[in-house]
Amino acid sequence: MPRANLILFTPGPVQIPAIVSDYLVDPPCNYHRQEGFTEMYDQNQHDLKQLIGLRRANDWFVTLLLSSGTGANEASMKALSALGKGVIIRNGFFGQRLVDQATRNGWDFVVFDGPHDRPLDVAALDAFLASHDDVKWAYFVTHETRATLKNPMVEIGRTCKRRGLMVGADCVSSAFAYGIDLEAAEVDLAVCNTSKALMAVPGLGIVFCRTAAMSELKLASKGEGYYFDLVGEYEKQKKDRAPRFGQPVQLHAAVRAACMHLKEVGIENHLARIRTQMEDVTAHLESLGVESMLEPKYRGWVAVNFLLPPGILYPEFTQLMAREGYYILYGVIEDPRMFQVCTMGNLGSVEIDGLKRAFSKVLSAVNQRQGRAVA
Repeated sequence: MPRANLILFTPGPVQIPAIVSDYLVDPPCNYHRQEGFTEMYDQNQHDLKQLIGLRRANDWFVTLLLSSGTGANEASMKALSALGKGVIIRNGFFGQRLVDQATRNGWDFVVFDGPHDRPLDVAALDAFLASHDDVKWAYFVTHETRATLKNPMVEIGRTCKRRGLMVGADCVSSAFAYGIDLEAAEVDLAVCNTSKALMAVPGLGIVFCRTAAMSELKLASKGEGYYFDLVGEYEKQKKDRAPRFGQPVQLHAAVRAACMHLKEVGIENHLARIRTQMEDVTAHLESLGVESMLEPKYRGWVAVNFLLPPGILYPEFTQLMAREGYYILYGVIEDPRMFQVCTMGNLGSVEIDGLKRAFSKVLSAVNQRQGRAVA
């Protein structure tokens, strides 16, 4: 039987540091209108800007929504839609999700498409924008987690800005996972959440808002929507250093603990650890004859997809890995021959070595069952 609490090698939620668990159970305050909450909110505001790498912190404000990253993306696109027609840049599963959200909401937009197996062609995007001069805003995904693809964030953002667009970016799987530069990319809204490389717990969507852009969005706002009103939430939080509506204190406390942990570890060490571990696991699997997917130069190196050997599919494979104590997610969900490994979470050498031993054991058994030589 699998263990009750498996070690997660998933792209969110992830393994969390012990201090996050401690703060979740015993937060430093217990109500979101208390002075202690305001103090914690201010500390998180400061640390999140610092950890993401903002150089001109006063030009930005971090708005926290009670939602997943998907919810924060929707709130951000809703705010941008008040400007008029937008363009959604799609070259993967999560780009398609943005399109689905915009379609359901009835926003005016066009789509620029790119292949799912290579970074976005910025020159082609520029040509597309040149032929769509009625577009006012753009939205794109920085890291397509399902395909493990890293898009050229700075080049995309700057290309859109040169065309006079306001720019939003889904940074859910890139923020705090590898170095990103919101200022160099000239984005106006950058979305992430608390359940991925920040290593807090699920529940809060994070929107890094450029304050100059928020003034423009307020002027354009049509007052549509109520709860997912990014402009209203931004203004309330900036004025009162607290959310408009009740948000669980425990979730903010978990962010506080995650920030403290990352500051102690050092953000550069955290980023390097994620990549080094992912490279180590990839090399081990390839030594066992397991093929990694997507060209290495295109990866973000926070997650990698692998092709299972003949004779086993993902549903059985993940159960066998669970019996060894590890939870492994699917790769491309439509293809049961694939699985994904992600090292975003709080993982040390014990967890990495244990995972490699488990892979060796499970894959050796599969090979023996199929009558193949054991790697």
